Amino acid sequence: MAACYDVAVVGGGPAGAFAAHELARAGVDVVLIDPATTRSRLEGLGERVAHILRQRGLDEALLAAGRPMHRSVRWSGLSETSNGERLVRRHDFDGALRRAAVAAGAHFHKSRLRRIVSCDPESGVTLSLSDRSLVRARLMVDARGRQAQSATRQKGPQTLAVAGLLATPAGTAGTCVEATPEGWIWSAQDPAFGHWLQISVDVGDLAGSGQAALLERMHRFLAQPQFEGRFNGSAFQGGLLARPAGLVLSTPELQLPILSIGDAAVAIDPLSGHGMFWALSSALSAVPSVLTLLETPETGSDLAARFHRHRVAGTFWRQARIGRDFYRLERDLAEHPFWAARAAWPDSEPAHAVADGICLQRRVVIEGNRLRERDVLITPQDPEGVAFVAGLPVRDLLDTPPEAFAQSDRSPAWVQASRWLQSRGLLSGTRDQIREHHVKTRETA
Repeated sequence: MAACYDVAVVGGGPAGAFAAHELARAGVDVVLIDPATTRSRLEGLGERVAHILRQRGLDEALLAAGRPMHRSVRWSGLSETSNGERLVRRHDFDGALRRAAVAAGAHFHKSRLRRIVSCDPESGVTLSLSDRSLVRARLMVDARGRQAQSATRQKGPQTLAVAGLLATPAGTAGTCVEATPEGWIWSAQDPAFGHWLQISVDVGDLAGSGQAALLERMHRFLAQPQFEGRFNGSAFQGGLLARPAGLVLSTPELQLPILSIGDAAVAIDPLSGHGMFWALSSALSAVPSVLTLLETPETGSDLAARFHRHRVAGTFWRQARIGRDFYRLERDLAEHPFWAARAAWPDSEPAHAVADGICLQRRVVIEGNRLRERDVLITPQDPEGVAFVAGLPVRDLLDTPPEAFAQSDRSPAWVQASRWLQSRGLLSGTRDQIREHHVKTRETA
């Protein structure tokens, strides 16, 4: 007999485990399905992610991320060490997040998804697992990363990341990013873990298959003249790990009863340093979608679909253009194929939305951990849009006569909102005037 739940989260990496944790905290009957086989490796983690973990009381996961370390960057002829990042031991980090999900009330099923037996927006999903058990759920959150299946993918130049642990001990703790004609390298030294190297090259640069091909590509990369023999004779402990690392949009449209998050929705180029943040933030944004769908499926499906389309497609195009701009900084290597392809894709549009006026748009936003349709105000200072000011709906503020803001009995929130409207030149504006303006935004489909 199949076990039944409100939500089945498939994939126990950062996106899936964090989603299960947040859904359980929200009172959802959720099961997390994962074989718990994260391979031992190092990754970088920024302070925005550390803030989310601290805010959610995920102390064990934060401990697995370690303390901030110096990061040196050798890019475009520059060498600087002003930035920093934490080194995450992914096997410890993922395990800590899964344990936190269980502690919050999620069920954990140590298994792998074998196939989706049935999938229907009305009746939900039935999942067959590798241990021959069945799981039924009203909704499925797909957090299987790049392994998730998709009928339509949009992608740019594809990158292959090849990584491994050097046999020599680590030196001073820290990380380094360095550009080379063949791609770029991330070097991470953690005295308690070792010296981890990850190269990022074009996916077409790998000749052959298996460990022999990976070792040949790694050694050829490390033999480039700019390294001045630093890695001559390098040996690696265990096998090398290879994984796709290019930007991919897998699910531009929501396909209920499945919600894709993290890399299963948009897989991020590791150069951005945004991958872990996207994993957790997409998990957070899935919670109001799930709650809305469970409570009001009749209206929730349209809201969830519009919210997903705007957020996921928007993230893809923004990351594509941010990555393009960062690759373009490396002008000294611009003629090499790896750099030329990535500096030209996807277009010449700005990475962030640009507003040349003021307008209102009807959008789906998060309010009270649920999805709601609200008027969103777009201004040159706020090109991404504002739905609330000091907790007050921006539509209500614009409908309030300007003289009403001067009343002495107004709450602190209204006083703050008044100052914000004044800073945008809107205390004397009218709704009709605002609607006459227009806005340029990035693609959302």
